[in-house]
Amino acid sequence: MFRRFVKYHGSGNDFVIVLAPLDATFSPVMVADICHRQFGVGADGFMAVGPAKDADFRVDYYNSDGRLGSLCGNGARCAVDFARSQGFFNGLSCTLEAVDGIHRAHYREDGMVSVQFADAALPLAQHGGWYVDTGSPHHVSLVDSLDSIDAVGEGRALRYGIYAPAGANINWMERRGSSCAMRTYERGVENETLSCGTGAVAAALVANQQWGLASPIALEAQGGILEVAFVVEPHCFSHIVLTGPVARVFEGEWTA
Repeated sequence: MFRRFVKYHGSGNDFVIVLAPLDATFSPVMVADICHRQFGVGADGFMAVGPAKDADFRVDYYNSDGRLGSLCGNGARCAVDFARSQGFFNGLSCTLEAVDGIHRAHYREDGMVSVQFADAALPLAQHGGWYVDTGSPHHVSLVDSLDSIDAVGEGRALRYGIYAPAGANINWMERRGSSCAMRTYERGVENETLSCGTGAVAAALVANQQWGLASPIALEAQGGILEVAFVVEPHCFSHIVLTGPVARVFEGEWTA
């Protein structure tokens, strides 16, 4: 099979994106092969973008292990740019259908891409940190120094321990004045990634509740800076928006 693809990244979180019809299916083996860093294209995730009934386009996200995944924030932002290049919408705003429903997205004047999230419940104190579901499950720990974290070791211990069997993404956050820095171990990638969009949203909500930081909050990951805006409600967060850069890296053809 020959399939054209485009490689994107959003703050270092990288993806292989293909154009796909509504009935397209992708085997876990093929997805894992194309995402393999040494023997494939290499990516944190794989996305199929195609037509949708109730939105401008739809996004099906697969983890690099080949399994269908939950919402990917940086992936959704990259999918917006890919979808516009394929003619699914014109202008600066669109709607996209993901596994958790319809999301609005737009380009800012500075070229950054923003995606709106569904409302999120307040962070729940759990296992020495905070649990937040931002379309994907996240554990956020507050630390004094990110440099001292064994992200893979500690991440796997939590992901396969207290959060087994479904697992969760594991984040560590350090306050730096009015902003924060963070690191993430991603479920499905089973490794540390350079950034995580849904993780940045989770971290920002925890930073608001625990440190009193006001919206919008800038979060520095190893791959770049993401911005999270939100409105604090009595029992939840609403109008959550993730913003950051996207980059189209290269195009290619996969033969399998």
